[in-house]
Amino acid sequence: MTEEKKIPGLIPQKDGSYAILIECVNGCITPEVLAAAQQVQSTAGATLHMTTAQKLMFLDMDHDNALKALEILESAGAAVRKTRDVSQPRVCVGKPYCPIALQETFPLGEALCREAVRVPIPPKMKVGVSGCPACCSWANIMDVGFVGYRNGYKVLVGGHGGYRPKPGTEIGTVSTHGQAVEVVKRAAALFSSRVEKKGRFDKVVAEMGVDAVKAELGL
Repeated sequence: MTEEKKIPGLIPQKDGSYAILIECVNGCITPEVLAAAQQVQSTAGATLHMTTAQKLMFLDMDHDNALKALEILESAGAAVRKTRDVSQPRVCVGKPYCPIALQETFPLGEALCREAVRVPIPPKMKVGVSGCPACCSWANIMDVGFVGYRNGYKVLVGGHGGYRPKPGTEIGTVSTHGQAVEVVKRAAALFSSRVEKKGRFDKVVAEMGVDAVKAELGL
């Protein structure tokens, strides 16, 4: 049996099956992609899983069915995750949908997806956007988080979940989408320059100090 060629977008699983992960900007999905997802489920026998990071994952496919699924999804305009880069931000609904939100979150989420998330990085770096300090999107425990307040967004860095959850450290504020995009780009560049394989942004903050990181991110 010949070894199967590695195909970008197909994720090998421990049991020999394959998965596909698609990004859903702001946790939203189009009718076209939903229809494609239903087609993949019925023709490829995939299990559909909405991840905690607001992505849609297709599981339990063999190699041939995964290839067919990849074609169906991309034809419908689905954003298949293929490379290691800054993650699609996790975003709460914000204004005007949430009664306690202080900021609109979808425009910022779209700006970050459009201008910042394709920045390549060695390990993972997670970004969150929350419309208020309730932080339903966990923006307060992300590598880089934007937490809405009345005049913009507070910027928090160095948080993470996992076995030992850690809150981020507030280092400043931004009032425009452009400023937020620049913070994420600078954070990704700084992260990549100091962490080669494993580790999270809190390691960079601990090594450099909060003031130095703040200066590097333009805050």
